[in-house]
Amino acid sequence: MPDTVVLLLSVVPLAMVLMMIVSQRVGEVSDAYTGEITGRGVGSSTGTYGPTGRYVMHIRTDQGRELTIEVNGRTYQSLGVGDRVVKTAGARWPVRE
Repeated sequence: MPDTVVLLLSVVPLAMVLMMIVSQRVGEVSDAYTGEITGRGVGSSTGTYGPTGRYVMHIRTDQGRELTIEVNGRTYQSLGVGDRVVKTAGARWPVRE
């Protein structure tokens, strides 16, 4: 019995974190919008495997929403402030309109 409790206490938090990550990613992919890039930024952090880059874009949608999204390096390089973008449902990243 005590082994079962220890197992549950170690597995349940991990499962909850994984479910949160998956639900966030599903929401990002199913989202669709058009808008304009209002800002960009690059951050970095040093983790276990060395430095990692983080590319962020700020987008104002045509509906007035302010979004801050993390994108890959290729998307970051291809889009600049003032560019009109469109993101379709099912696409991972926005593209130039």
